[in-house]
Amino acid sequence: MPAQLNGKPRVVVIIPSFNESGRIGEVVERIPKAVVDAVVVVDDHSTDTTAIEGLRAGAVVITNNDHKGVGAAIKAGYREGLREGGDILVVVAADLQHDPGEIPSLLEPILDGQAGYVTGNRLNNGPVRQGMPPDRYFGNLMLTFLTRLATGVRVRDSQCGFTAITRQALGKVNFHWLSDTWGLTNGLIAECKRNKIRVGIVPVSTHYGKRPSYIHLGDYVPCMLRVLGASFLRARASRHFDGKQLSIR
Repeated sequence: MPAQLNGKPRVVVIIPSFNESGRIGEVVERIPKAVVDAVVVVDDHSTDTTAIEGLRAGAVVITNNDHKGVGAAIKAGYREGLREGGDILVVVAADLQHDPGEIPSLLEPILDGQAGYVTGNRLNNGPVRQGMPPDRYFGNLMLTFLTRLATGVRVRDSQCGFTAITRQALGKVNFHWLSDTWGLTNGLIAECKRNKIRVGIVPVSTHYGKRPSYIHLGDYVPCMLRVLGASFLRARASRHFDGKQLSIR
């Protein structure tokens, strides 16, 4: 079981962003300042005012010099979060899909010393009623099933981007192996299996707006198949992790 963090850990929120003007400012403003010490917006070479709105809302903003993908944006955010002195790094969507008010619940398993990496679970909380398109819901169920097969970790929503990880756990992760596009969360689960990092699962809500998805199946499906295949090989490199993880109901 992971060691409990001493004192009050420094919490840094990372928001990977691409063309999120009109939304990113509200996301930053809704971050609970009582538990979060800094906010980093990673602007993945947006063509709108995402960076300006993030700065005006009080976030640290870093901008990629070209459009590299959501995985690359999250990795850039992790690096900046570590430079900001973060003990716990939380990833939140830029499109208001995640409720920043649920960050304290996401931190709980880490603060209790029961997990090094925590992922949200949207799939048992009526996501279709909350606006998740039915095709995406069933796609997420299938990818979660395949991720469980590939990694041996009993995740419940492998595609959820609402996550938290400790500095210590992140230090064990091979950044170069993680996807620069889609599938970073699946890769992180495989890295947890490989490095014996306990995974926590916390129910979260989901809120879908009118912005069209940036996922294009012609690119997404081949990418996910590559990630899942690599995750299988990566996870099987560890023989001593039991695959169990904490579930917060």
